[in-house]
Amino acid sequence: MTVAPERAATREPSTEDARLAGMLLSLLPRIGKIAGHVAHERGAITLERARILWQLVEAPRRSGELAQRCALTPASVSELVDSLERDGFVRRSEDRTDRRVVVVEITARGRREIERVGELMRAPVAKIIAGLSSEKRVRLAAALTDLQEALASPKESTHAR
Repeated sequence: MTVAPERAATREPSTEDARLAGMLLSLLPRIGKIAGHVAHERGAITLERARILWQLVEAPRRSGELAQRCALTPASVSELVDSLERDGFVRRSEDRTDRRVVVVEITARGRREIERVGELMRAPVAKIIAGLSSEKRVRLAAALTDLQEALASPKESTHAR
């Protein structure tokens, strides 16, 4: 007798699901701290500034949208955008549909910097992963692939955008 695979969308989260979510969420700040520390040591921009640039890689955004996406106050975003603009990483321009609105977009220099930050941040995490056994790395890759697919799935849009 074969058993059909369980579909995540057909059941409520269990206690085990909540435990796994807690484990994942507790790892994210730790990984970010390790990666951010190494990047900062190598002269990269701050993580706060990088968060703004990461949001602009896909498309130009209004300041209010940046504030929402980065969970920052509009005043904080304004200060960060000012500093990024002074360093040539972003530029402000008028919205094509509403000239009263200012849009922030990443520059070529900003793209190069965010790519560099990503490389610097991946290195210490890759070193930790390299310390795992081959079997554990295969399991981690499978689990992360499954999680990426679940997050990309249009079935449920319960995650923040």
